[in-house]
Amino acid sequence: MAKLRVLFEAGPMVDKHKTGVGYFVDYLVQSLAKTDSVDLTGYYFDFLGKNKTPTPTLKNTRFERISLIPGKTLSVTRRLGWQPPLSFFTKTSNYHVTLFTNYVSLPTSPYSKVALIVYDLGFIDHPDFTEQKNLAYLESFSTKSIQSADLIITISEFTKKRIKELFPSITCPIVVTPIPPVSPPPYPVEKEPSILKKFSLTKHKYILYLGTIEPRKNLKNLIIAYSHLPEKIRSTHPLVLAGGKGWKDEEIRQAISDYKSKGYNIITTGYITDKEKAVLYKNTACFTLPSHYEGFGMPILEAMQYSIPVAISDIPVFHEVAGQAAVYFNQDDPDSIATAISKLLDDAKLRQNLARHQSKELAKYSWKSNANLVIKAFQALIDKK
Repeated sequence: MAKLRVLFEAGPMVDKHKTGVGYFVDYLVQSLAKTDSVDLTGYYFDFLGKNKTPTPTLKNTRFERISLIPGKTLSVTRRLGWQPPLSFFTKTSNYHVTLFTNYVSLPTSPYSKVALIVYDLGFIDHPDFTEQKNLAYLESFSTKSIQSADLIITISEFTKKRIKELFPSITCPIVVTPIPPVSPPPYPVEKEPSILKKFSLTKHKYILYLGTIEPRKNLKNLIIAYSHLPEKIRSTHPLVLAGGKGWKDEEIRQAISDYKSKGYNIITTGYITDKEKAVLYKNTACFTLPSHYEGFGMPILEAMQYSIPVAISDIPVFHEVAGQAAVYFNQDDPDSIATAISKLLDDAKLRQNLARHQSKELAKYSWKSNANLVIKAFQALIDKK
């Protein structure tokens, strides 16, 4: 069988400070490249050459930097209601499939099938959690892109269900490719103390949240919950909020400042490297993710990879991700959050039981399986012609 020729949007891969979307695209592309079933061409906009160059050593993969116009100019034209065809920037007619990796597609060749990755529908379900400058853009262009795609790829059964509910007229296939945890980078054990010292932490003596600092993550309730923990826990376990600055974080920053001024030990790390992230996961007493809304919940599996007990929001997608391997709480109730964290720290038998379930849950996820699902879906599109 001849190789599939796939053009894909590589923009999320080249951001200097990758988010979950960037990691997902990066590892999906790597897993597709390993199959030898596809020839991949990734394009990205980089007017000034400031972005990180994608991994050049991937087999079956090449990258094309588009410097004709700044990527920000493209964003402006979209917000004005116009999208230039992708053929303005690169040749599109040579490909079986064009894969758009971040919610929105560009007009492309009629000879190429359009696949679109949609991570969640938060901009519809919870518009208050979406940055205002992006909301109108997503409501317009992502909605149109979903309705016109030949194939939709998403990261959870929850999001697939929401797509079907909100767009009942679409008939294209929807493929679910969950996000497997990434193998941690190699890091000498003897260097771990220096990372912990950098953030004033003691091994197995802190409570970890890892993610962007933004309203959707429900950090104000987590901070309040931390203040409700027994003093014996708070005196030895600081709350660590690890992650980069997000939008509309002023109220969260103010809450952090207010509670720190009252003597609560809350540590913020700012953006962290992959190696720092691995050390923070490995050495925490427990991990918590109190989100109001998510498309998946990759940090949950990342923490479980280190056999770290997790306490998370009682929302459908988290049950899909963690099953019986987590303790759940009412994310709208700080006392419920505090009770769940206390249970994890106080009950060794509970932690052992969760660890047994963690290995079962982790076994469900594989980048190789994701790649095979995507290639099968691509091939079905071509065969349908």
